Amino acid sequence: MELLYTIFSILVVIIAVLLIILILMQKTKGAEIGAIFGSGAAAAVLGAGASNILTKITYWLGGIFLFLVFAMSYIHHQHLKKSSILSNIPQETEQQPNKKPLEKSK
Repeated sequence: MELLYTIFSILVVIIAVLLIILILMQKTKGAEIGAIFGSGAAAAVLGAGASNILTKITYWLGGIFLFLVFAMSYIHHQHLKKSSILSNIPQETEQQPNKKPLEKSK
């Protein structure tokens, strides 16, 4: 499980960087700051439908990112459950009713 957690961690970092790049490459409706980071270059390379392709890739990468984060959270939860101090304490299966101590007769 630790190997899988490590692989997911690496993939999350790679996808996060790709998401940052893709979001900065998309054309903005406002100040056109995306042109500074290569929005015009993406349109030139990918053609007129570049913004549509970039949007779809961003959605898919965002979904994969969320899936990996939830999977890592589940793996971490399972790891904590196994290594908990309380899980090592044996629990009694049957509880005996409280018995009153016998009183001495006078």
